Amino acid sequence: MARHRLLLRCLLGLAVLCSVVSSVSAEATLRVNTDRPDAIYACGDDATFAVGLQRDGGPVVEATVQYRLTLDGGKLLGEGELAVRDGRAEVRATLAEPGFVRLSVTFAGEDGHIDAMAAAAFDPEHIVPSADEPADFVEFWARQKAELATIAPDPRLEERADLSSDQRTVYKISLANIGGSRVYGWLAVPKSPGPYPAVLTVPWAGVYPTPVGLIDWADRGFLAMAISAHDYDVDMPAEEYKKLEEGPLKGYPHQGRESRETGYFRRVFLGCVRAVDYLTSREDWDGTSLIVTGSSQGGGLSLVTAGLDRRVTALAANVPALCDHLGYKAGHQPGWPRLVTEGAADQEQAAGYFDAVNFARHVACPAIVGVGFIDTVCPPTGVYAAYNVLGGPKQIVPTPLMGHSQSEVYGALLHRWIPEQAGRAAR
Repeated sequence: MARHRLLLRCLLGLAVLCSVVSSVSAEATLRVNTDRPDAIYACGDDATFAVGLQRDGGPVVEATVQYRLTLDGGKLLGEGELAVRDGRAEVRATLAEPGFVRLSVTFAGEDGHIDAMAAAAFDPEHIVPSADEPADFVEFWARQKAELATIAPDPRLEERADLSSDQRTVYKISLANIGGSRVYGWLAVPKSPGPYPAVLTVPWAGVYPTPVGLIDWADRGFLAMAISAHDYDVDMPAEEYKKLEEGPLKGYPHQGRESRETGYFRRVFLGCVRAVDYLTSREDWDGTSLIVTGSSQGGGLSLVTAGLDRRVTALAANVPALCDHLGYKAGHQPGWPRLVTEGAADQEQAAGYFDAVNFARHVACPAIVGVGFIDTVCPPTGVYAAYNVLGGPKQIVPTPLMGHSQSEVYGALLHRWIPEQAGRAAR
C-alpha cells in the first residue's frame, strides 16, 4: 500500500424543501466532521470527512468548495474542487503509517470566503519523532546547568500588599540567570500553615505583563510562582511591552537560532531551572511536590523543565509548542515557532538542542498533555511525538475539532490533577 492513499468522492445529500432552496440570504455556514466522533483510526482504515454547507439554516442545493488535504499542514495529499449537493459532500482518506490527515475547505460565497477544517488521526500514539536526539544532548545541557549553578540566585522580592489577601502574600520576584540576565515573575505564599507543595507556571508566547492570576494556586495551599520568558519586569506599562515587541524582542524565538550557544531559548530554559532552584530552596516548600504547568510555549517549557530537572515531580502541558522542529523532513508541519528555515544546515543542527521532544525523552514523572487535532500553531503530530516518548505515567486529552486552545475537559482535569499530584484533594 502507498504511504498516503486518497480516495475522493462526492455524494448526493438528502432532499430539501423548495422553500429552503430559494433562500437568498448571504449568511452561510461551512462545517467539516469525521465519521468517528473521536477522529481516531487505525492505519489503513478509511476516514470519511463530511462537508456540510448551509445558508440561512438550510442546506445549499448546489455549490462548489475548494478542498486541500495535507499531512498535518505539510505534504500535499490532494486538492481541487469539491461538488456539494443538497448541502453535503464527502472526502475519504487514509494513511499507511501513523500521522494526521488534515482537510481544509473554502467556500467563496456572496459574503466572502469562509473556511472549515477537520483532521483524522491514524494510530497517533505510535507517532515517532522526526529526528534523533543529538548525541551530546545530555552533556550539553549538563554543562549549561553547571554554568547556571556558578551564579548565585540573588532572589529579590518586593511584597505587593495591593495584590495580597487574607489567603496569600504576593511578591514580585526576580532571580539571577546566565549572562547577567534575570528571571522575572510573581510569587504567592499561602498564609495557612506550611510547608507547601509548589506550582510553577511557565509562560505562553509573546511579550506582555505576566498575569497575577497565574499564581492563584496559592489560594489552594500551593507555593505558587509564575515567570516571564524575557529579561524584563512583569508589570510595566503596556506601551513598554509594545516597544519591546517591536524592538529588541521582535521575532525573539528566532534570535540566535543558528547556534545552540546563542539560541534565545537557552536563557529561557535555564531560567525555568533557576525558578526550580529557588522554589526548592525555600524552607516552606514541602520537599516533595513541584508541579510545572503551561500552555503553548508554556506547554513546551513544561516538557523542557521536567526533562532538565528531576526535582519536577509532575508536569501539565497544554498544546505544547517547541515540538519536532524538523517535522518538515517527515512531511508534516513543525510546531511553533517554526525554528528552522528549510535547508539551513546550521539551524537544523542547533534545533535539536531546543526541541521539547528531546527533553520529553528524559521525563519520568507523571504528565498530562492537551492536544487539538486542528491546531495549526502546534500541530498534533509534534505534540504526539513528544507525548509518546514520555517515560512516566501519562494521559493525553485529544480534542478533535479544537485548534490552538484549551478544552474544557483538559481544564477540568488540570483543576483536580495538580492537587492529586501533591496528595491533596481538589476543591
